[in-house]
Amino acid sequence: MKKIKIVLLMFSFFLILSPKALAQNLDLGIYPPVIEIQANPPTDFKVPVFIQNFTDQSQDLTLTLKLFKPSKDENGTLIFSDVNLNDYPDPFILQRIQVFDETNKTNKFTISPKQRKDLVLQVQIPANEPKGEYYISMIFSTNPNSTSSNNSTEVSASIVSNILLSVGPLGNTQGVLEEFSSPTFLFKGPVPFTIRLRNTSDHYINPKGNIIIENMFGQAIGKVDLLPVNILSNSVRRIPDSLQSGTAKQSDYQKIQAIVDANSSPVAIWPENFLVGPYTATLTIALSDNGPVFVRKTTFFAFPAEYILGILIIIGIVVFIAVRVRKKINLKYQ
Repeated sequence: MKKIKIVLLMFSFFLILSPKALAQNLDLGIYPPVIEIQANPPTDFKVPVFIQNFTDQSQDLTLTLKLFKPSKDENGTLIFSDVNLNDYPDPFILQRIQVFDETNKTNKFTISPKQRKDLVLQVQIPANEPKGEYYISMIFSTNPNSTSSNNSTEVSASIVSNILLSVGPLGNTQGVLEEFSSPTFLFKGPVPFTIRLRNTSDHYINPKGNIIIENMFGQAIGKVDLLPVNILSNSVRRIPDSLQSGTAKQSDYQKIQAIVDANSSPVAIWPENFLVGPYTATLTIALSDNGPVFVRKTTFFAFPAEYILGILIIIGIVVFIAVRVRKKINLKYQ
């Protein structure tokens, strides 16, 4: 039995460039960018993959398979260092993955200008395969260029499709909502929310959820849909909102981008700009279609700076008038 799920995430493809790579000379796309596979051994399955060359030049690509794990930045960044094959249930898992160009197994490809190259990813899991979780990158790299006359550094660039492979029956979906918070006080919106979710399952999860914002009267006045992101096993990830995937209106996008740039870590953003008074935000997030579900609240207070300035001016005027009146009264009775 096998289950294959191909998903299109926030980024249609990943482009990795060395410091001196000329990005304008490389314009490649890969689909799918992420392949989710849940398989019970034994199984032998194939997944179509294609690479698109958008340039007017031929591109020579070399395929490399690498295991990865999440970084500690909690932002979805992947790292290939410190990954030891002997730490996995099957240290030979990479040998069970092959890529075919038509009927030929190969790891080198040439893509003509404006061409689409159709490939087939084949994964063969034997009957005695132990239960395990594997995160693998298919890295298609351009052949390095070098110019001996000027001793220039070799340049290479890559596009990546990631494989999330779960072998054997999945265990219970479990996790911990580490944090749901917002600024305590704001002069104006948009409002950033920090959501940190820890996946303690033995497999990756794809949680779904939203934030409902209520005013002081208990009326729901805003909603923030969270971006569905994969959280790898035994890792923590901060979850942004779905508008950051490029679906926001231009006016909202500019406001959101300013908040994103101001935060060093991913945040979910309510793009409302004019805010007055206390607000309650309720997060509801499900780790899977079958739960568990977490519900948590946070509160914040907003009051525009211009209102504070206006109040201070009014108070100043009232105090000034009161002092003048008091002086006149005192002079009158002297």
